[in-house]
Amino acid sequence: MVDILSTQVALLLFESIFCFLSAILCAMKSSRDKQAKIVVTDLSIMAGFLLLSDFLFYICQGRTSGVATVVMQIANITLFLLCDLFLIGILTDFSIVLFGGFSLKKDQPCRWRSILIVLLSTGGMAMVVISQFTGLYYTIDETNTYHRGKFFPLSVAFPILGMLLLLSILLQHRNKTTKYRFLVLLSFIVLPVAGFLVQYFFYGFAYMDIGIALAVNIIFIENIIYQNQQIRIAERTDIRTGLANEHSCIEWIRARKAKKEILDYAAIYFDISRFSSINRKYGANTGNRVLAIFAGSFSKELAPDEFLGHQRGDQFIAIVHKKNIDTILKKLSDLRVEFTDDTGKDCDVHLSVKAGIYEIENAEVSSEDVINYAAAALDHASHSASDHPVVYMTKDLMDTIEEKIRFEKKIRKALEKGEFLPYYQPKVNSRTGELCGAEALARWQHKGELIRPGEFIQVMERNESICDLDMYMLHRVCEDISKWMKDGLTIPPVSINFSRRNLADPDLAEKIDRAVTESGIPKNLIEIELTETVDEFPLSVMKAFVDELHKRGFCSSIDDFGSANSSMAVLREISFDTVKIDKGFIDHDQNKDLTILDHIIKMALSIGLRIVAEGVEQEAQVKKLQSFGAEVIQGYYYDRPMPEEKMRERLKDPHYDK
Repeated sequence: MVDILSTQVALLLFESIFCFLSAILCAMKSSRDKQAKIVVTDLSIMAGFLLLSDFLFYICQGRTSGVATVVMQIANITLFLLCDLFLIGILTDFSIVLFGGFSLKKDQPCRWRSILIVLLSTGGMAMVVISQFTGLYYTIDETNTYHRGKFFPLSVAFPILGMLLLLSILLQHRNKTTKYRFLVLLSFIVLPVAGFLVQYFFYGFAYMDIGIALAVNIIFIENIIYQNQQIRIAERTDIRTGLANEHSCIEWIRARKAKKEILDYAAIYFDISRFSSINRKYGANTGNRVLAIFAGSFSKELAPDEFLGHQRGDQFIAIVHKKNIDTILKKLSDLRVEFTDDTGKDCDVHLSVKAGIYEIENAEVSSEDVINYAAAALDHASHSASDHPVVYMTKDLMDTIEEKIRFEKKIRKALEKGEFLPYYQPKVNSRTGELCGAEALARWQHKGELIRPGEFIQVMERNESICDLDMYMLHRVCEDISKWMKDGLTIPPVSINFSRRNLADPDLAEKIDRAVTESGIPKNLIEIELTETVDEFPLSVMKAFVDELHKRGFCSSIDDFGSANSSMAVLREISFDTVKIDKGFIDHDQNKDLTILDHIIKMALSIGLRIVAEGVEQEAQVKKLQSFGAEVIQGYYYDRPMPEEKMRERLKDPHYDK
């Protein structure tokens, strides 16, 4: 015959262990919702202690040893206290699921019912403490046997009233969650209350505790399922805009490819024109809000069976019906976004886009290529000399792009083979005629032909192989300087160009330092030259890089100064050592240009910067620059860029007669 008491004790111990294990697993599991994770962990721990207390209660009841008496007293009060404390735990969990968090502030939904539940919980726990000394709820006699007291029904009334209030909150706001989660939350009320009532009328079995434990375990399992769902959603969602990401776009296309529906669609890959100006004016946080508002506004313009996703930065992709392309493009040509900036000021901006379009005509084209073709058309629109903001992917354009891809592969192989060479263009002090520096310029020696930078630099900027070229050039220049030093030559500083795309690497200064240090040459022979014409990164990133260079003993210069509208900000924020004057000022012998040039030189000299004028070809230009205070000249007037062998000879004879 089955021993009911032994079965109950074993069940309580088993469920207690299970609850503690659940708490450990929940605490260890990564979660996007930390509040929910903490609450479920705490509920599991409380359920574990509740069941353990009941287990110890049944084990010790009737035993008269001193230890058994103490254990039973502690277990009994713990059990009653936890029954009331659970109300706050459940209230917190409900608030997180329904309202996003627990609070008793004025703007919190169901605030007064929440306050009443907290009061019932704390009041119930106070009554438990009082009962421990007065016997209101229960007494434990000299044989260590438990007896219900006169006011025992109150111990049931407090938690049940609290549960009814929780039920009213859940029913009122059931539309704030899914049916599945609603049923799970409902079980957290129904199971404990059913246990309370059954145990009240059929004393002797721990129905209440088992009901609470079952509810906690259901919540735990549901939380794991929910968090896994959230992780899957996060993998397919862009956090800044709330739109689907590229992975989700690929899945969307695949689903329609399987049904051949995809042939009715076109992919529009677009980016917001001049969005960097919004980031500069309002800050990156506000820029992200603008993107999110734009995404929410534009997504409403699409049909239910069309798709909008966020790719990266200010780039998006829409998969729309071909018949709707013109309508979509018209809406994209002028979208107004209203937002609040970081100061609380109401603002609005008009956004327009550049777009690449690929009309899907072959269901066998991979999902990735659908996106790539539209993106390639956008890239062509962005870099084309034409001002037309929309480019369709055509057969001719596809051939052109494939040719570019082949050219890019050729460039990468050339880097691997070491086909790029440093050519050195001297910098000359025009007062003394002495060689005082040089700039290392990349040249591509391919099958006996010398390819100039104009044919490969822009391509490398786009595919970011420019970063590999810059480090490659640094190593080659260090090798050349090391050879010249062994020959006993006097070597002036050599500047090496670094594209601002390199600033994406936070360890750039360290890598430069390591390369120069390992070559064994003095750091003062290397100057790092940055251009200000690309505004991909904020000034703070460039400033941090230049400051780090200075700490490591390197000088820095800014190339093409005056060619962009951020020149003054660059000088104010960043401690460059040298300013290279934009060639455009020297080419145009106009009063306006010369006046600006004069002021730039005087300003730079007044704050302790060195001046280099590049692109100088005529004696008259040299004299004009000298009159302004710029003495260091780089240009054809003195010398063209030359290979290492000729530069070696120039170092042996560093004086120019001009």
